[in-house]
Amino acid sequence: MRVIDAVTEAAPGSDNEDLWLAGDNWALVLDGAGRYPGESGGCVHPITWVVARLGEHIAKNLDARPTDRLTELVRDAVCATMANHGPACDMSDPLSPGAACAVARHTGSHVEWLVVADCAVVIEDPDGDCTAVIDDRVDRLSGAPVTTERVRTYRPDYVRTVRNKPEGFWVLGAVPEAADHALIGSVPAAMVKRVLICSDGISRLTERYDWTWRQAFDRFDQVGAKGLVKAVRKAEDTDVEPTRWRGKPHDDATAVVLSGR
Repeated sequence: MRVIDAVTEAAPGSDNEDLWLAGDNWALVLDGAGRYPGESGGCVHPITWVVARLGEHIAKNLDARPTDRLTELVRDAVCATMANHGPACDMSDPLSPGAACAVARHTGSHVEWLVVADCAVVIEDPDGDCTAVIDDRVDRLSGAPVTTERVRTYRPDYVRTVRNKPEGFWVLGAVPEAADHALIGSVPAAMVKRVLICSDGISRLTERYDWTWRQAFDRFDQVGAKGLVKAVRKAEDTDVEPTRWRGKPHDDATAVVLSGR
């Protein structure tokens, strides 16, 4: 499995809290889970610091332990990231910085994936059909209170009660058990033509703007990974009512397209 093309781009006017990395038979995307207004999350480090260390540790484990389960590799990477923090950081704070994650790995016979929070893995089969794996638990919280102070989002006091909880949603960073609640799966490698892994800055094409994943791959074939980001920015800029969505009007956007063999 090799990288055909990849891109990561910050939201306009922002620092990029996304990250992608790839090895000989794997690739990953991380999307930093940012702080809420007025909340420190108990940590003195910027989101990019947490994302960089998570990526470093997951990548190291993928290279060194090719036969271990993805959940074990990611769980141990979270533990290593927690150990990188100093005494000034309170890892018990439910709003401690973290990240969404998508990993794809080729084992020789199968393509495996792991998804936590709002990243995506999309499998294109040899017939051109697409299957998406997206962890949408954060969007399925029943009766979640919403605030619209700067952007439309969940209230921090509510998020404290559901983040990294069995009836809520999970992110990587400060709770090793989050890896155990990831979406995981595999498919025979012969059934995989290409794999797209991306942050939700890309998947909002399908979640907000009525694209299909088939259309996304077709656009990629025409203009490459950067063309997907341009499509996102055009959709965001021409959205007549961006406040109807939960989340920022613009987001960091990362896409990695891999061959299935």
